[in-house]
Amino acid sequence: MKRIVFCVFEDLDATRDMLYSLKDLGYNGTLMGSSSVNRSFACKKKAGQGAFFSLSDYAEGVKEPNLTAFFLVDEEEADKLKQLIREGTEEFSKIHGVMFSFPVSDYEGSI
Repeated sequence: MKRIVFCVFEDLDATRDMLYSLKDLGYNGTLMGSSSVNRSFACKKKAGQGAFFSLSDYAEGVKEPNLTAFFLVDEEEADKLKQLIREGTEEFSKIHGVMFSFPVSDYEGSI
């Protein structure tokens, strides 16, 4: 069985360094900029924009304050990956965020 390890981190240089280290250890996943609902509504409302994703911001490389990452891993690897993330974030004190995992009973593709 596979598991998804889902994480949201502050977008800091230390976060990118940790994720690069995970890549070097063979972990691959999906990474995207993200923002909380509260921040998104507050910032976009002030700027007079819509509440969600902005193609112009994306095209201009405007960074969101968070990075969302998720990894599809074998069940046996999930605990190891989560421990590496705990160590890399110093138990989420150096890099603030959240992490959780859940089982994936069915998937298709080539990873």
